[in-house]
Amino acid sequence: MNKAVVTLALSCALAHAAIAEELSASSRYLIQQIEQGGPVSIRQAAQTIERSGERDTRVLDALAEAMLQNYQIVNNTNTDAMAWACKGLASSGNKRYYTAVKQVADFDNRKLRKHCERAAENLGGPEGEQYAQGMVSLNTTTAAQAATSKPAANAQSKPATGGEAKFSPITEVKAGMSMEQAYAVAGHPTSTTTYETGKRWVPFNFKGGDIARTAALYKGQGRIVFSNNSAYSSGMSVLEVIVDPNEKGYP
Repeated sequence: MNKAVVTLALSCALAHAAIAEELSASSRYLIQQIEQGGPVSIRQAAQTIERSGERDTRVLDALAEAMLQNYQIVNNTNTDAMAWACKGLASSGNKRYYTAVKQVADFDNRKLRKHCERAAENLGGPEGEQYAQGMVSLNTTTAAQAATSKPAANAQSKPATGGEAKFSPITEVKAGMSMEQAYAVAGHPTSTTTYETGKRWVPFNFKGGDIARTAALYKGQGRIVFSNNSAYSSGMSVLEVIVDPNEKGYP
């Protein structure tokens, strides 16, 4: 084969590999949240993974590693976080995490056993290479990815506060993300508007979910609509992303 052809083929292969290695802005945020945060951050990341349908194995590997490192710490906050980790991994449908989830389910903790046994059942059994503790090293993934990842086209160059962070377009935001994650990805909006929904008056809406919504307006991009998770917390998650280049940024 012609040497020039071989060289070109190798260059193309390396270019495709480099692209495949890049993490999306939302995935980078989730890994940072898992690696650098405590049990509350791990729980929030796992909840976002479940709600948004995150499938990137690099994100799921980080969650599995954090779970395997921490599940034997017994206190209410950590146990809740590890239960959510099981649920987040199971929501991916990836049988790579069956053994890890089953390991946590077999630990002598009644709450973990309840949620993680159900998660293991949902995964249905092991298939292919199983994730084991130590297969990834936390606190290294995002640093390497941040060095190679490029900001998306048309991204905002600065947040509204005048800092130097670079943000991605709102199209990078997915339904199910927390408000905090959405703002970390897309930056703070031009303005926001909050309103109640008819669900506030539904008599059997005991959890109080989706009784209030906040629309974050991004001039020239569109808007992100958030819905409250429950009446018992201040958390909000992305309900939908409405792309509109004619968005004025103010209600």
